[in-house]
Amino acid sequence: MAAIKQLKSGNWNVEIRIKGSKTICKTFKLKLDAEQFSIKNEQVIRANLKGQTLLGLQFVLDTYRKRVLINHDGSLRGSYHHTGYLGKSLVKFFGDVTLSSITSANVASFREKRLRNDGMSESTTRKEMELLQRLYKFADIELDIEVKNPVNKVKKPSGAKIREKVINNEQLEHILDEVPHKYHAYFRLLMETACRRSELLYLKTSWVDLSKRVIHLPAEITKTGTAREVPLSKKAIEIIEPLLNIGRKELFRWKGESMTQCFVRAAKRLGYKDVVIHTLRHSCLSHYGRLGFSVFQLRAISGHRSVRMLERYVKVDSLSVLGAMDRS
Repeated sequence: MAAIKQLKSGNWNVEIRIKGSKTICKTFKLKLDAEQFSIKNEQVIRANLKGQTLLGLQFVLDTYRKRVLINHDGSLRGSYHHTGYLGKSLVKFFGDVTLSSITSANVASFREKRLRNDGMSESTTRKEMELLQRLYKFADIELDIEVKNPVNKVKKPSGAKIREKVINNEQLEHILDEVPHKYHAYFRLLMETACRRSELLYLKTSWVDLSKRVIHLPAEITKTGTAREVPLSKKAIEIIEPLLNIGRKELFRWKGESMTQCFVRAAKRLGYKDVVIHTLRHSCLSHYGRLGFSVFQLRAISGHRSVRMLERYVKVDSLSVLGAMDRS
């Protein structure tokens, strides 16, 4: 078994002693790194000694993405790439070990490392832990692996703070000055339609109906799993019409994480704090909220399941409320 102890120097020493295998020793500055090393190596050594082929974390992650996030026609669900991005941090920390070898204490160590050592946000760390939780549920139901879910016992970070930041079209154009021209139409369309990042990245020409001024989003690419029609403003039509004339089946062919980094870095260079791609969705809905749109009209644009969720995206100040009261 693995033993971890602190040395007089303050470093942490890992010693893995398993009968039939060479003793492995390694020293780390951080206890979390020592724990990570022991988790990765002890299970692998035991499996090799038994000659077992184990269903490791990487296998379950890959199988989950193939079965759940790829549609029958071969198209990818909106969260396919993002799930792979989140999964990398899980595999990097735990290694390709069996799910049964991961304990609640290991999950807690993962949470602390991501928050304290890696400097990740509470929101991202929470999403990573939620993915691990889903992998256990998937393994239990779909792969018939009887294993307790250690994530259930571990407190997750509180998650994302409610976004209050909004930008106007002029500020967006300032940001786009720092972005390659080929991406401009994509970001402008996000601002004009309040679509989610992935919904436009997978947008196909056949889903756009200019005669009815709508985009038909199929259920497999929406976050809620429900098909919806996105209304197109006159400005949105001006943005999308030239793209349709190019003759491509897909209007945009880029990866979500690449687009996120491109936009965020451009905003930071201009001093715009807390501006991310999702700010465009929030800003669009906030704009229509200030114009007096009802929550049901806003839901038709945003695709939210519940009216309550729109409170996160619609920013209505007291002056606009007073104006509406005075006009009544």
